[in-house]
Amino acid sequence: MFDPKEVKRLNIPQWEAVYRSEIVPGIISFIAIHDTSRGWALGGCRMANYDNEATALTDVLRLSRGMTFKNAISDLPLGGGKSIIVCDPNIKGKKREKTLEEFGKFVAWVNREKDVYCTAEDMNTTVQDMNIVKKYCRNIFGTSVDPSPYTAHGVFSAIEYAVDYFAMDLFYGRRTLCGKRVLIQGLGKVGMMLMQLLSDAGMEVYVTDIREEKVLSAIEKFPDIKPVDPEDIFGIEVDILSPAAKGEVITKQNVDNCKFKILCGPANNQLQNPETGIMLHKKGIVYCQDFIANMGGVCSIQYLEIENLSHEITLKRIRRTVRKMLGLTFRTAFRSNLSFNIAVDHAVRRIIWRSKEDTQKLSNAIIFPLTATSEP
Repeated sequence: MFDPKEVKRLNIPQWEAVYRSEIVPGIISFIAIHDTSRGWALGGCRMANYDNEATALTDVLRLSRGMTFKNAISDLPLGGGKSIIVCDPNIKGKKREKTLEEFGKFVAWVNREKDVYCTAEDMNTTVQDMNIVKKYCRNIFGTSVDPSPYTAHGVFSAIEYAVDYFAMDLFYGRRTLCGKRVLIQGLGKVGMMLMQLLSDAGMEVYVTDIREEKVLSAIEKFPDIKPVDPEDIFGIEVDILSPAAKGEVITKQNVDNCKFKILCGPANNQLQNPETGIMLHKKGIVYCQDFIANMGGVCSIQYLEIENLSHEITLKRIRRTVRKMLGLTFRTAFRSNLSFNIAVDHAVRRIIWRSKEDTQKLSNAIIFPLTATSEP
C-alpha cells in the first residue's frame, strides 16, 4: 500500500518535481510536475501498460510538459503536470477501487505542504474513478464534468478551421468538411465522439483501432464509416489523419509514407520529436499542434468546475480559443519560415517564462511575431 517513506523523488532537469511510488504491490505510479509559473499544475491521470518503467517515465514527462504548454496557450491560470498508474487499464472491482484509493493518498502526499498538483480523468480513467480518488484527496477535478465531449468539440473546431484556412492551397477552394476524408486512429471516448461530429458534418469517415470490438461498435452506430487495419493507416489516402490514441504516431521512419494533407487529432505527443514536425512541414503537410487541438478538455474543467460557466459559453470559448491560436500559429509559421510545431513552441515559451510584468505587456503581435492581431 502507499507508504510515504517509499516515495522516490527523481531528479529530472527542467521539471519542478517528479515522484515515483509503488501504490499497491506490483503497481507503480508517477506524478510529474513540470512547471507552476502560471499556477498550480493541472493534468489528468491515465492508466496504461508500458513495456518498462523507463517508457512510463518518458511518457509522464512528455505529457506533463505538454500540459504546461496547453494550459498556457489556452490562457488558463494553470501550470502543467501529469500522473500515470502503470497497470492493466481493464482492472475492475475491488482491485481497481483499491488502486485508485492508494493513488489518491499519493496525490494528497504530493500536496501535503501546499497545493502544487491537481488531477482529473484521462486515458482509461473516468469520472467515477476520480470520485474514488477524491475520498482521499481534495486535489481533484473532473468529478462532476466529463471533459471528453469538450475535447472532441475542440478537435472538431480545429479540423474545421484548418480545412477552411487552407482551402485554397489544399482543397481547390472548397471550405466545407462535407465530402472530405478523415481517418480517426483510436476509438476511445473522445475518438467515438469526434467520429460522430465529423460524420454529422458530412465527412467520409475511416476508423481504426487495435480493439476490434471498438470498430464493430462504431460500424453498428454508423454503418457508412469504413474500417481500416491498424497496420495500414499510411496505406490509405485521406485528407486528414486524426490520432486519438497514444502518441508518437508520426516518426522519422514513417513520415515519408504520410499521404494525408492535415494532421489534427486529440492524442498527445503525436510527433516523435520536433524534427519530425519539420519533416512534415517540408512535405507540405499541415500540423495542428496537439495541445491546441485538444485543449477543450482542460478548458472545460476551468470554465465549468472552477468558473461555473454554462455549457454553451464553454463551447463558444473553446471554439474561439482553438481557432484563434491555430490562426496565429499558421501565420507565424509562414511569415517567419518556421514549421508549425516550432512556431507554436516558440510562442508558448515566451508566454510562460517571461516575467509577469513582461507577459502582461505582450500583445499577440509580440508573442506571435509578424502576425496580425485580429484573429477569429
